[in-house]
Amino acid sequence: MNYAPHIINYLSASEDIREVYLVPKAFITEKRGQKLLKVSDTLLTPEDIRDTLVALRSHTPFALGPLGKEGMFSFGLQNVGRFRVKYITQRGSYVVYILKTPYHIPPLSKLCPDRNAVSKLEEIIRLYSSGVLLFQGKKHILVNTFIYSLLQNVCDNYSKVIFILEAPLTFLLRHGQSLVVQREVGVDVDTFEEGLRDAFYMNPHIIFMGYREVIPAKEAEYLLRLAEDALLLLNAPALDKVFTEFFKPLIRAWVYVSSNTDGTVSLSFKDTEPQAQESR
Repeated sequence: MNYAPHIINYLSASEDIREVYLVPKAFITEKRGQKLLKVSDTLLTPEDIRDTLVALRSHTPFALGPLGKEGMFSFGLQNVGRFRVKYITQRGSYVVYILKTPYHIPPLSKLCPDRNAVSKLEEIIRLYSSGVLLFQGKKHILVNTFIYSLLQNVCDNYSKVIFILEAPLTFLLRHGQSLVVQREVGVDVDTFEEGLRDAFYMNPHIIFMGYREVIPAKEAEYLLRLAEDALLLLNAPALDKVFTEFFKPLIRAWVYVSSNTDGTVSLSFKDTEPQAQESR
């Protein structure tokens, strides 16, 4: 049975970030904080999950080929939200993770009420033409949401060329005073490495590479070169010591993003003393 309409309707009831799991011989389950909530009254079969996965993927604007053993895709539904779907196999059956984020990017002023912290980041973006803004946090989707909110604020108020590389895209930025190029790995470009090579030809002011648990050496090499001529924003929660030391001279700020009980975020700075540099 295809449960995609039921899941979409359920997740549409709130604009909050929401997570749902589809696992064989279990109920459709939402993870909400530290709790698991049952969303359906029927245990899922492998066939149910496959039918639901195929139906969810039909919302994507691109033909993605066979499902394969694992994969990831995203799509947006107007006034409902953006859906990121990750699937893997377990003993030949699919296990699916669905993450729904708001359709519209939360305004920066509402997402982060700490105006002093936001002003520090705006000052770095205004003054620096190169280097690294490193973001970390326990909830990578919350970090991504904050970065997009920050970038939308940049789009609305500054004249920049912004290049985004992510798998899959969390939000779609609106052009404002800035121009935005967003590329989805697996759809627009095959790999992060290829996407980073393409960034050299675009000559952007700001580059955002979405959440990566591991950054291979070749990508790190490209990022280092790109950070010499552009301001690089990274959501990288678990950098090894070698990588951190590699980028340390270029880090303009090291920001930890955490959630408040009211849904807003707090920022704490580990490194706020970048060396002076002329803006371009």
